[in-house]
Amino acid sequence: MNSRRRQAIERGAGGAPFSDATDTGLRPAGEAVAAAPAADGAPAKGLYFVRRVTAMRDFELFFVSSVATILLVRSILAATGWPQLGDGKIHFAHLLWGGIGMLLAFILFMAMQGRLWDFLATLSAGIGFGLFLDELGKFITSDNDYFFQPAVAIMYVLFVVLFFLFRWLGRVDKMGPETALVNSFDFAKEAVMRSMNEGERDQALYVLGRADQSDTMVQALTAVLTGVKPPPASSNAAVRAWEGIHAWYQRLIARRWFRRFVVGWFIVTSVLSLLGLFILDATPGQLNLMDVGGALANVLTGALVVIGLVRWRRSKLSAFRWFERGALVAILVGQFFSFYHNQVVAIFGLLWLLLQLAVIRSMVSAELASAAIRLQDASSGGAHGAHQV
Repeated sequence: MNSRRRQAIERGAGGAPFSDATDTGLRPAGEAVAAAPAADGAPAKGLYFVRRVTAMRDFELFFVSSVATILLVRSILAATGWPQLGDGKIHFAHLLWGGIGMLLAFILFMAMQGRLWDFLATLSAGIGFGLFLDELGKFITSDNDYFFQPAVAIMYVLFVVLFFLFRWLGRVDKMGPETALVNSFDFAKEAVMRSMNEGERDQALYVLGRADQSDTMVQALTAVLTGVKPPPASSNAAVRAWEGIHAWYQRLIARRWFRRFVVGWFIVTSVLSLLGLFILDATPGQLNLMDVGGALANVLTGALVVIGLVRWRRSKLSAFRWFERGALVAILVGQFFSFYHNQVVAIFGLLWLLLQLAVIRSMVSAELASAAIRLQDASSGGAHGAHQV
């Protein structure tokens, strides 16, 4: 594989839509998938539950934006002395703004097409849900107590349930040929609305590679996606600057020293997290449920990172996935307890954790792109093996 093709795949890696097990399930387009014997005549269509291969990305955006909204709102209110928007009997609770955010998301989902609008709708839904849920205490207490402490525990349980539900719904490692074909049409739709770069086109072809290659519809769609030409260099200075930053970032995460730095950082993180139980103040009367919950969240984060470190030599992609899970637990569980103790200071910890999550997700995408290159090399008889990442 030549260097231009590899760079194109890397440029498109940031949007890799695959789930945990995709690195073992991808096929290059053109490699046939065994299809069930067709009955005489046209096969009956009965697909009602087709999962989106990009669902996990949207779920995580919704999840993180919801939690971040709750934490940000509480920190801002604490820093400003808990003000109210309104006067006298009038009070505009931020639950109302949350409803507007979710309504906007519904409108965008129903009215607009395309990945950009899906992103904006998901972000709006996450922010709206966070604003809505933040006032839970007012609606489960007779005196409308916003500061009702058990409300935090209820929100925690709800987010844990949502987390596991999203992880289950977002898994596409057993994606069948029909599901692959349906999802490939989403990629083709994007190609109609905007210019696809070569990396995005390759991602679409890899998903299409899991469909039945004897299907005439698959063959036609393969021809369409293969014929997509990457856009010419933009004359817009802002676009060129952004593309330059993105290219620099992709080169950075591909550096061996940067990967070692990330692994070293997570070693330190796991050690500090696992020490959470040892530094816990166990003085009688001083220890409360929130202290224990925070310490256990730290230990769980450290344990997930340790699993990633153990898997590092066997599969870097698997290791990065476990690092990602550790970062998500720290954001979605640990930060709740951190904000309970000090809402203003904890906001900086949240921003740092979000940065770590972004870096890890980028490295996961880069590993998926490398897996795609290896599959392409394998399908061509290993002629380009010397160019593997």
